[in-house]
Amino acid sequence: MTQITEEKRWTYENYLHLTDGKRYEIVGGRLSMMVPAPEFNHQRIAMTLAVKFYLFVEKHGLGYVVDAPTDVILDEENVVQPDILFISRENKDVIRKNGVFGPPDLVVEIVSPSTQYRDVYEKKDLYARFRVKEYWIVNPYTRRIEVLSLNEQGIYILFSEGYMDEGGNRVIKSAVLKDFTLDLGEVFREDFEGE
Repeated sequence: MTQITEEKRWTYENYLHLTDGKRYEIVGGRLSMMVPAPEFNHQRIAMTLAVKFYLFVEKHGLGYVVDAPTDVILDEENVVQPDILFISRENKDVIRKNGVFGPPDLVVEIVSPSTQYRDVYEKKDLYARFRVKEYWIVNPYTRRIEVLSLNEQGIYILFSEGYMDEGGNRVIKSAVLKDFTLDLGEVFREDFEGE
């Protein structure tokens, strides 16, 4: 993520007038350009997760799974593009032609060195404030996934976590998608190094 430093407070209306073809997010009225394109490992992990979610959700008729870039407009000053998101059938009224206008039920962010602080702290607070029921933080570098579930007080608590360390818990589950489990060996099966 590269921060665009301008004094102005950005809104969804301003966002709609960006015409340079680049990807942006707005958090707290600050516009950020998303550069460069994610690494191959990031995209492979995103695809693996999206397919796993999609197959489960379709099989059980639970709702909709989409991946980035999909605009999620939480309010006028908060527009994000999570890596993956799930919207339940009961919550489908947030879906519009141009994006999702309200909180999804579940979001997934795959961290990179340039987005780690933003994903782990800023977006976690943002998603909790807008009552996203479940937030997955996927870290390809530590080979760890945290599943955070929103409690009644609007605070995320650790619901499930998995990591690929020796003897680590490799199977995680979802609170929102009942009976959904994921073996981290399927997600972190190999890494690609070099340029």
